[in-house]
Amino acid sequence: MVEPGRNWGERRRLLSPVKPFINFDDIEAARKENRISLALLKPNRILGLDIEPVSNPQWTGDDLAKLLGGQTQGGLFDKDDKPSIRTLRKLPYDFYYRYECGEGAAAKVFRHKLVDWEVGALYLTCDRLYGADWERHFRDKLERDIPSKDLMLLMGNQHRFQDQWLIISLIYPPHQLQGELF
Repeated sequence: MVEPGRNWGERRRLLSPVKPFINFDDIEAARKENRISLALLKPNRILGLDIEPVSNPQWTGDDLAKLLGGQTQGGLFDKDDKPSIRTLRKLPYDFYYRYECGEGAAAKVFRHKLVDWEVGALYLTCDRLYGADWERHFRDKLERDIPSKDLMLLMGNQHRFQDQWLIISLIYPPHQLQGELF
């Protein structure tokens, strides 16, 4: 187990065998050739964050059935006949990173949806703390603060939609100081 905190030495050591891709096209080629479904990507730079309202800000009946599937049975120690059921708050927006891979004439722009739970939690926190001004604080973190670190995108896809890549996690340790081993 890696202790939480700001010490990235152990995390870097654990990540060091995984060589990040520097171009998304190489991830897609590796998916086709080797059937990979997870990859680390180190983009050249983050260009921006797109925020789009979702088509339905409330859970549909089908969504709720999927979310509550395992919760409806009840537990051995439930006091009532009915189990208590809690649902996740649905985010009213989808978030997408626009980023660039390569440099100069070889530079290419990509856009992928952010589904990292931490991004959703950041939105909820900004909404709660800043109300109508949530977007300024949210963008500041995702467009300036996180990209100023040694940002890597953990890309993933699903068996049913192998050609649809998502950013499933942001890994953003501080930049290494000269002389650090990891």
